[in-house]
Amino acid sequence: MTVVQPGRRALRTGGSWRTASVIARRLGVATALAIALAGPPAWGHTFPPVHTVVVQVERCEVALLIGYAAGTGDSTERIVARAASQPKSLTLDALREALTAFALAPLAITLDGQRLAPTSVRAKIGVDGGGTRPMVVVLATFALQRGGALAITSKDPRTTRISWQDRSGGRVALERAPAQGHWFDQVASFLLPVAPGTGGSSCATSGPSHSSSAAR
Repeated sequence: MTVVQPGRRALRTGGSWRTASVIARRLGVATALAIALAGPPAWGHTFPPVHTVVVQVERCEVALLIGYAAGTGDSTERIVARAASQPKSLTLDALREALTAFALAPLAITLDGQRLAPTSVRAKIGVDGGGTRPMVVVLATFALQRGGALAITSKDPRTTRISWQDRSGGRVALERAPAQGHWFDQVASFLLPVAPGTGGSSCATSGPSHSSSAAR
């Protein structure tokens, strides 16, 4: 179990978040996912769940790109069961919501001990290379107007690895922060010292928003 504090580079993240354009395609993806997830684990192997988190500190906000792969066995079965309980037309949305909830569940983002609520959450789902484990990539953003001790904590450190990148233009005290672009494994707490924002009215907060897209 790791507590990452000032002392030690994040992969640059990007990508688009696109919604499916054809209802038939959405239903086809849902059917393919259901068929793939109903089968036994590839080659009889089992895998634990995995949370991979990239933290990007911006001028007015912090963005978390969270990759989550469900573990084989119980966690996958629970996700599939939750989606299967919905009407066929809602299967894909149910899978997305369940995977997003599992991805976010162990993580907490706080500033000086006060929990932050996301201003937006976007998600894209798919399956792993073997076609047996559901996966999701979640982009969650949080307003970050004032300074303080920014902490990302995990209730499941054994499955959590974190990296980070500074895109804030000087808000992070780099000499007191962990190294950027370096992966920290089994993270229980990841700390970043952040100065107050200087964006003024351009950093005004907006209400939460949610969107999703399905892997093709």
